[in-house]
Amino acid sequence: MKKVERIAIVGCGWLGAPLAEFYLEKGLLVYGTTRTPSKATLLAQKGVHMHLLNDFTDDLTWLASVDVVVLNIPPSSFGTEYPRFMTHIVRFIGGKTNVIFISSTSVYDNQNKVVNEDSTEVGNSARGKTVYAAEQELSSLLSTRLTILRMAGLVGNNRHPVKFMTGKNYPGKSEPINLIHLEDCIGLIDAVIENACWEETINGCTAEHPQKEEYYTWAAEKLDLTAPIFNTEKTTFKIISNEKSSNLLGYIYRYNNPFDFPL
Repeated sequence: MKKVERIAIVGCGWLGAPLAEFYLEKGLLVYGTTRTPSKATLLAQKGVHMHLLNDFTDDLTWLASVDVVVLNIPPSSFGTEYPRFMTHIVRFIGGKTNVIFISSTSVYDNQNKVVNEDSTEVGNSARGKTVYAAEQELSSLLSTRLTILRMAGLVGNNRHPVKFMTGKNYPGKSEPINLIHLEDCIGLIDAVIENACWEETINGCTAEHPQKEEYYTWAAEKLDLTAPIFNTEKTTFKIISNEKSSNLLGYIYRYNNPFDFPL
């Protein structure tokens, strides 16, 4: 297995920026992209080789020299052009470069049961369909050099869903929730690279799935926010299995229950 010395984080946002700093601390040569000049300057001062990336015209030739690319751009940035932009990026990488695509568990349909990486029903949301299309395009192009990490709802570093839910009304009071902490997002990415675990699709999510009303009422109280109101029972839902991430990667989650997340 070739030692990874150069890594590119395409999309240095909520996850990408701390991921870049994580690999700087490990001694890797780290490249990154952002749309924001001020963020590029800040990360460059920390040692990341930064590039601005806004559209199809930006220079990506520098990607040819890296060992691993982490594709971490949210679909909201490019709409229906998202799958095409993801494949556009990887056409600049070297023939031996591996890619981790940060996907989403929104690709799974609400089947009112536990879903895992073998579940084939695609969700009906526009986001889910767009992300799944990007997965398919990348898989066709990269084959054995791609691993897809499907992350559940993202929490950490001052980000928490309840902050956007405060005081609002929601259905599904007893629906199970699917979340993952930032530290485990980074841990899973690193586990894929350390284990050279390519040509896989892996979920990232806590093992525990508390009910919406119970968890978000508790989180709102902890954050001194007005709790959201849940006025109906379960509608349609899914429970994301994280067994493959634990069994295949040997990964031990730092936070395997949302009630353990630091708030």
